[in-house]
Amino acid sequence: MALIFVRVFTQFTTMKNQSFIDAFGKHLKKLREERGLSQEELANKSNMAFSQIGRFERGVRSPTLSTIAALATGLGVEPKELLDF
Repeated sequence: MALIFVRVFTQFTTMKNQSFIDAFGKHLKKLREERGLSQEELANKSNMAFSQIGRFERGVRSPTLSTIAALATGLGVEPKELLDF
């Protein structure tokens, strides 16, 4: 029973926040492209896996606070700029 609740709750939470996650991804892509960086270059500058950048930009994954800090470093911006969309 608990496993079913966790699955339903997780799906609801993901659906509820999906528009925010999608908007974050579009904003991340815009910032990356404005700086002339490829996904691979941003991943290297952010010290994370290349595949993660694409997942964030497509709205497949939601970043943690530490990931937002790493992305900000890679983009050369303050973390708050990543959330200003």
